[in-house]
Amino acid sequence: MKNVTVAMDAALLQRARVAAARDGKSLSKFVAEAVEQRVGRPLTQMEALEQFLAGPPMRLLDESGKAPTRDRIYDE
Repeated sequence: MKNVTVAMDAALLQRARVAAARDGKSLSKFVAEAVEQRVGRPLTQMEALEQFLAGPPMRLLDESGKAPTRDRIYDE
């Protein structure tokens, strides 16, 4: 974990402390979770693979169902 200094208005800080206490969390954990919700969390390897495979299909074969030759790939 890294420490971060955050500047905010005193009224906002007070509301954040109250909200954190209401959730039974430290202010640090409350802010960290809010940032994570905003920027997301890193994907696991399985999630990244599933996201990639769910994307648009890659057209690797030509009209006859054959893969392109090396010459065709690099000479065009």
